[in-house]
Amino acid sequence: MQRFRFRLETVLGWRRLTLEMEENRLEQLFAERAMLDRQAAELASRAMDAGRFLSRAVLRAEELAAIEPHRRRLAREAERLETLRADCESRIAQQRARVLEAERNLRLIERLKERRRAEWVYLQDREMEAFASEMFLARRRQTG
Repeated sequence: MQRFRFRLETVLGWRRLTLEMEENRLEQLFAERAMLDRQAAELASRAMDAGRFLSRAVLRAEELAAIEPHRRRLAREAERLETLRADCESRIAQQRARVLEAERNLRLIERLKERRRAEWVYLQDREMEAFASEMFLARRRQTG
């Protein structure tokens, strides 16, 4: 009895590898988004510190003059981080689509493999039945 052999096993391996690579890229994008979120949280904390500093009862003119450029810089940095995060979200959406496509491609080959295996099992069973029938008839001829 011969072993089942799927001719597209190499393609199946490539599809698995492709899916793994696409999932890794998606994980990298999630890590990038998390880093941007941490940076934005740190920036928000610094902005709150600046706000608390301004809310003090008595401020000297040079303190007010020094804090305003700092607040503007924090606001620009916040806008930059928001733009980067939006870009990252867009790339995440695109990468999710690639992962879904890679999953579909893999499932397609896996279903084909299972179908081929089922056909192979069916043919092997028929061959065994034919062999058993021949053996039965041969034995019957010998005894009868």
